[in-house]
Amino acid sequence: MFDTLRQVERTKDIITVLLKNGFDDIVSAMGIEKYLQFSIPKNVQSSLHLSRSVRIRKTIEGLGPTFIKMAQILSTRPDLISLELADEFSKLQDNVEAIPFEIIKPRFVEEFGKDVDEIFETELVLVASASLGQVYKGRLKSGEDVAVKILRPGTQKMIYSDIEIIYHLASLLENKLGSYGIHSPKKIVQEFEKSIKKELDYNAEALNLKLFIKNFDGNKNILVPKLYEEFSCKSVLTMQYIEGIKVTDTKKLKEIGIEPKEIAQRGFNLLCEQIFIHRFFHADPHPGNIFVLEDGHISFVDFGMMGSIAERDRKYFVDMIYYITKEEEEKAAFCILELSKVQNDNLDEDAFAKDMGDVIRTYFYGSLNDIKIKNLLNDIVTLMSRYRVYFRENNYLLVKALMTIEGVGKELDPDFNASVAIKPFVIQFYKKNFSFMALLSKVGEIPKELGDFLMQFPQDIKAITQKMKSGKLKIEFQHIGLEDIQESMERSLNRLSIAVVIAAILIGSSLLLLAKTPPLLFGIPILGLAGFVTAVFMGMVLIYSIFKKGKF
Repeated sequence: MFDTLRQVERTKDIITVLLKNGFDDIVSAMGIEKYLQFSIPKNVQSSLHLSRSVRIRKTIEGLGPTFIKMAQILSTRPDLISLELADEFSKLQDNVEAIPFEIIKPRFVEEFGKDVDEIFETELVLVASASLGQVYKGRLKSGEDVAVKILRPGTQKMIYSDIEIIYHLASLLENKLGSYGIHSPKKIVQEFEKSIKKELDYNAEALNLKLFIKNFDGNKNILVPKLYEEFSCKSVLTMQYIEGIKVTDTKKLKEIGIEPKEIAQRGFNLLCEQIFIHRFFHADPHPGNIFVLEDGHISFVDFGMMGSIAERDRKYFVDMIYYITKEEEEKAAFCILELSKVQNDNLDEDAFAKDMGDVIRTYFYGSLNDIKIKNLLNDIVTLMSRYRVYFRENNYLLVKALMTIEGVGKELDPDFNASVAIKPFVIQFYKKNFSFMALLSKVGEIPKELGDFLMQFPQDIKAITQKMKSGKLKIEFQHIGLEDIQESMERSLNRLSIAVVIAAILIGSSLLLLAKTPPLLFGIPILGLAGFVTAVFMGMVLIYSIFKKGKF
């Protein structure tokens, strides 16, 4: 099962960390001893005084970078894990000890054919260190300050090796972690593998940044970092270095004459613009990813986790907000269903709408100004989870982004209210999409599918007509749901046929008996008697079969 010594040793480490945090039941469920040929350590000091969710988070921290990244990704997937776990995983910090720059240095020659000294005017200074990469500040020969994000050597190999081990362990635990709110461990690993491939390729983040730059071209409220494509590749990303103040540092903001309340409103507006206008948004707008420049510009950094929302979903999301503010809760509930994937084959939509209406309604006993989007959305997601209804992945990222940015706004301005701040975007959306001129402009937009249909239709009609003329047109019918009726009719006809045969034998035998047709036995026609006995026997069998089926 485990092919290399490294896998065996790594699995032993995983088992030890699980036992240390009190997860003996998971280790037992694996039945791992028969695969590894080693004794599982007993009496390992555990942390049972902590809650189970906290112990799971500490276990993840103890298992290293691969598991931390997996948990961070799962924190945005309440369809795969419980909401309690998702909330706990969102607290994980991805800070690890930096590796020496000398180990990373050769990458520049490998990727760009130039030594570090040929690209940068100054030495690269470490700014941050995470499990996948390290970020440095430097100055190009052209004099521009840049942030250089470099993938840690060996990271990809380590993660893929860990994923292989996790796949093995997940297969042993399939359908055994229901009590933990985890129903399909193998699917979790599959989703993680799909997501981590994107994070291990900085070209994907570069594309995100390019689209972000395009969307905000000419916007005076935001500064989007410049991308230096000539010094960016799969393992290195170079962009403009943002020298700013952390968005929640209210003391420094006031020192340079910037009002935190204004930043709260403008920062929220920028995220709403990303969502409701561009449909492409920063999915992780926590304080560490937003900076304020001395001239008042706001800048988002780190474009590794971005979300996009389909045009159809944007409409339903806006409708949901509209119906919530209009206190038409059940209509809002049906919008939620349109934004979601349903994992409940027997979902009672009316019951869901009623319960969701009750949840939303509790927020309108007071003023709209008192509503906190985070609390409302948390309660909505909790109820959805009970019904096994889940926002689709990007839609949940949108929800998380709004909750995060509202928290940032509250830090800057305790009176900040996201439910009030979002209303202008809802109004603007309806004005733009449902005005007379907007509807008029859409009249002339004939979808490509309709154009293709109109062009192809005459040829299809011609082909059908030719087949009709030649007698080669065939029409196939498929009966769905009629099999039981067909079988019942066949059974009834068979019984009727047998009954007719029995009746015919009885009549024929009676005629033979009355006519005294030879041969005779004690003066009784043998053929008539045989026919009569046969008819009686067949009749008894028929009656027995009818009684056996319970239908007489």
